[in-house]
Amino acid sequence: MIAVMMIAALAANAAKIPNNFHIKNISRIVYTRGVFLFYRQRREKRRFIRVKRFLIMLLLTAIAVLVICEHQLDDFRPVYIRKQAEILSMNTVCDAVEDSLERLNYSYSDLAVVRYSDAGDVQAIETDTLKINKMKSMISKHVEDDIEVIRDNEVKIPLGAFTYITVLSNYGPEIPVNFSIVGAVNSEIISTFESAGINQTIHHIKLIVTTKIMTTSLDYSGDIVFTTDFELAQTVIIGTVPNYYGKLQSQIN
Repeated sequence: MIAVMMIAALAANAAKIPNNFHIKNISRIVYTRGVFLFYRQRREKRRFIRVKRFLIMLLLTAIAVLVICEHQLDDFRPVYIRKQAEILSMNTVCDAVEDSLERLNYSYSDLAVVRYSDAGDVQAIETDTLKINKMKSMISKHVEDDIEVIRDNEVKIPLGAFTYITVLSNYGPEIPVNFSIVGAVNSEIISTFESAGINQTIHHIKLIVTTKIMTTSLDYSGDIVFTTDFELAQTVIIGTVPNYYGKLQSQIN
């Protein structure tokens, strides 16, 4: 009799089970007070555990990547900062000098005069010391002022650069790196003489700018020294160049 009642109760409860309910979702069945209780498996808890494990693995992977990048950055950053500081300072010096020369707009006759004898021989080459000193002072100040403008800098290094793989060097998130530039400038004007054929000499007046750049960051400090020359003016002298030609340092090629 009891067995018949249990079967009848089971049939009655089965009629109330949704169509999308599967027996595989049941972990156990309990009969109490004429009712069968179906207990489902705790899939939600298992799913949460899997997600939790995945997030932990993702976090550990991210930490490992950061540690590797920081180690690579310690070796890569000084080289990268030095190169960027060198490029930035050289471009700044060249732009400042060219801008100053464009403003002054001096020609050869403004800086030097060739003196000839009555017979047409070259006696001397005289230079305008006042203009030369003015040029040196103006250019040096302009260069130093422009270097002061770029004192504080920030460069961004792509994450792919740390792989040392050329194809990946420009890809990935960018890591900002800050550094400072301080510079000192020394300039001089020289003459050079170049043979241009029989009894002809080309006289060049050149500006030599020597720049010392001091670069500092949180974990790097270094100096960069470079020299750049600029053509100020030139002319062709007919005749023998005299031994004395003014107060400019000379080089004869």
